[in-house]
Amino acid sequence: MDVLYIGGLVVFAALTYALIAGCEKLMQYRRDQGANGVRP
Repeated sequence: MDVLYIGGLVVFAALTYALIAGCEKLMQYRRDQGANGVRP
């Protein structure tokens, strides 16, 4: 039972980290696009 709980916690943490990393990358990409113009 504990293993299942810890496993779920790890999966949740990994998904949260991936979501934050994805948002950071997306914002950086959009900022770069804005600096270079809408379409290079």
